[in-house]
Amino acid sequence: MLSILATVAPVFLLIAIGYVAVRSGYLPDGLAEALNQFAARLAVPVLLFSAIGRLDLGEAFAAPVLIGFYAGAFTCFVIGIVMARSVFKRRPGEAVAVGFAATFSNSLLLGVAIVERSHGAPSLTFAFGIIAVHAPLIYTVGILTMELMRRDGRTLPETLTVAGRSILANPLMIGILAGLALNLSGLTLPEPVTVAKDMLSRAAIPVALVGIGAGMTRYRLRANLPEAGMVAVLSLFLHPAIAFTLTHLVFDLPADAVRAAVTLAAMPPGVNIYLFATLYNRAIDLAATAFLLATMASVVTATLWLYVLERALGA
Repeated sequence: MLSILATVAPVFLLIAIGYVAVRSGYLPDGLAEALNQFAARLAVPVLLFSAIGRLDLGEAFAAPVLIGFYAGAFTCFVIGIVMARSVFKRRPGEAVAVGFAATFSNSLLLGVAIVERSHGAPSLTFAFGIIAVHAPLIYTVGILTMELMRRDGRTLPETLTVAGRSILANPLMIGILAGLALNLSGLTLPEPVTVAKDMLSRAAIPVALVGIGAGMTRYRLRANLPEAGMVAVLSLFLHPAIAFTLTHLVFDLPADAVRAAVTLAAMPPGVNIYLFATLYNRAIDLAATAFLLATMASVVTATLWLYVLERALGA
């Protein structure tokens, strides 16, 4: 267990460095925005382009792996909505924002770093297959459900049109689609371009992790702690438990596929849950609290899930 914690500790240490550097005043408050913009708009899209450009697409997009991960994700979505409505007496739109918070795991920025450090390159193939459809699929389901349950705003067709354009114009999606185009074309990039691409790719995850930590200084553990705890339990325990059950016990997938699906499923909610709540002005305080609470708890829970994988699958 200690060896597993030592493996993932550098990932969370980078988050802590970003948090302490900004919280203490050593670095300016605007650092979070600058780092996150660099990561989200440049470095991470290049990382996705680089990774997907050389993926074995048939292996990466294996249906059982995707089913194992997304069955867990959408189970958490439904349970989160039901619990928010029945237990916490949320209004319909607010309940969807709560369900979205339990669904949208930080699979890219945090998940890739932990998969790479804990399992290595073989599991990254399956991880990038999951990540390639993660944001478009979950945002589409979240937006569709929100529009069906709330009573204000645009019509559903208008909302889906705007959402589709936003998703396709997102730098991360552009990186994914460009990587797929390169992969399918069979072309090889000139060496100077490849070297520059690889340099940016190596910077993506460390910069993004420090940016997450810097960004966490903006949030506080406020009210809604029981509800935020419910979101954390769904995200950190139920989602990976379903992914483990399906990929390992039901589908009996190769160890690298199981490791990728379960590790990504065990990640805490990403900052996207706050953005989604802000977009609709629903359950914003809950989203901020759940993001902070689950991210802090994941230091322990991610280590526990890596231990489960080690015991079940071997080192």
